[in-house]
Amino acid sequence: MKVAGKVLKYYSRVIAECIPLFVTAGLLSVFSAGIFQNEHLYEMSNILSFLVIPVFMGYKAGTMCGGDAGGLAGTLAASAVVMTEPASAMILSAISGGIAGFLCRKGLDRIKHRIPAGFEMLFSNLYLASLGLLAGGAAYVLLIPVAEWLLGFLGNGLSFMIDKGTIPFISFVVEPLKIIFFNNWINHGFFLPLGLEQLKTQGSSILFLLETNPGPGFGILLAHALVYRNMRKPMVSSLIIQSLGGIHEVYFPYVLSDIRLLSAAIAGSIAGNYCFMMSDSGLLGPASPGSIITILIMADKKHWVGIVMGILLSAVVTCLLSCLILSGNRGNPSIDQEKERKAGEMPMKRMEHARIYFVCDVGMGSSAMASALFKKKLRLEGLTGVEVFHVSADRIPSDADAIVCQKDFARFLSGIHTPCFTVDNLTDMSGYKELLNWLMGGG
Repeated sequence: MKVAGKVLKYYSRVIAECIPLFVTAGLLSVFSAGIFQNEHLYEMSNILSFLVIPVFMGYKAGTMCGGDAGGLAGTLAASAVVMTEPASAMILSAISGGIAGFLCRKGLDRIKHRIPAGFEMLFSNLYLASLGLLAGGAAYVLLIPVAEWLLGFLGNGLSFMIDKGTIPFISFVVEPLKIIFFNNWINHGFFLPLGLEQLKTQGSSILFLLETNPGPGFGILLAHALVYRNMRKPMVSSLIIQSLGGIHEVYFPYVLSDIRLLSAAIAGSIAGNYCFMMSDSGLLGPASPGSIITILIMADKKHWVGIVMGILLSAVVTCLLSCLILSGNRGNPSIDQEKERKAGEMPMKRMEHARIYFVCDVGMGSSAMASALFKKKLRLEGLTGVEVFHVSADRIPSDADAIVCQKDFARFLSGIHTPCFTVDNLTDMSGYKELLNWLMGGG
């Protein structure tokens, strides 16, 4: 399980690094198809999707596994597989690039002491070139048939579900995986390559909507605002961040603290998916993050009505069911407010320097949002000399003085000896009292 988890995180991270390129390709498709109707923009989109993105994925994978030299080997390996179909080329570029980068690093470490003086550059360049081409050739000969079969099998399965009208029920898998922080892997690692394959035959894909739909999360947050009056103020910012900012992790703690809400999220997601399916709605490219804004940008105008109706329907269904679940628990808000009741003694001496890292799965969504909010909090508290960063869980640097993450995500941080502060809700600044007390010298 640990190995599988590391592989999934590696692949998700490679994909996440390339998301801006996917969004650009999608925007070019939108512009070329509806706004400008320009064939040159369409050609640019194809070049990005079929050539630039796979090669860049190979470079990023090689860099992660073998540094700068590994990135070069990964680029060569990816270049050897771009002649395949675009979906499998992207997956295989990440695999072959990572293998080439790893072998490059290991090989150079072994031979660098045996290279005659003055021949270092020659040997290194020849080694990188041959290794990259061998890795790409091995991927082309050995891995491509397997990858094409797997993508075909999964694609046929999803096509069967769509034809039989059962694709909405994939929410029974998607929603539980989302709340345990597998949302990025589901969207980027699974739906993205299959959605790109579907684009070739249908022109748009419903798969880009199945995980990114902000309706279920919006419904859960709205239900908390309606049921618990004392939570309405923080809920306003959470609703905006979740629906317009596309940071879905905001509502995960609410579901994890009352697992009954998962049934409401699943029901809302199924309702929204049915609306997407019945209106034949889809996106022209991946929407990242899952914001209403990015979703509409990545959709053809003829699909706007169906998409908006699906999002609203999923929000309404989730909200109504969540209100029923929470109504019998009015006196006990789902998020633990123990930290809000702690006054915390103000220490006499403050830390002059500290490096704080906010951590999440990919290091781009919830951690980026939380670090920005905490910087504002530091300015209000008058704390200077504290540097705040956001980073993925597998890239926590050794110079970190403290790390911060959501409480339910902390279990993924194994083997970390740096002080770790957890919060229930990343948008609720009252949850950072313990961290602020520590920064102010409170131990």
